Amino acid sequence: MRGFSSSFPRGGAGIGLLTLRLAVCMQLLSDSNCGGAPPWWQATLLTLVALALALGVLTPAAGALSALFHVLCLAHASWAQAAPPLIAAMTAIALVLIGPGAYSADARLFGRRRLVLPAPAEDSDRF
Repeated sequence: MRGFSSSFPRGGAGIGLLTLRLAVCMQLLSDSNCGGAPPWWQATLLTLVALALALGVLTPAAGALSALFHVLCLAHASWAQAAPPLIAAMTAIALVLIGPGAYSADARLFGRRRLVLPAPAEDSDRF
């Protein structure tokens, strides 16, 4: 799946991306009642998206859904209450643009692979 994520950085950058994924997950779960108590299907969907973000499964899609949810929450918020959903949407968009990092399921599924070619045959009489 080329183009899904540009790279999967390790080390400090990977830990930073793991922290960003967890922060977006926590923002999604804490702001889940932006328009009152959510119906059961909306709460289930938000929980699945938050779980996908925490594990790093299809991170760009889950981050985009999180950003969309927070943008829709802005429609229900007054001007004084607009900062938390706006910040949450911006961090989710940053996660979509940066990628999941090496400490995610996406890195295991779509990461770089090592291609081992067989040794050349010693037969030159084949052709």
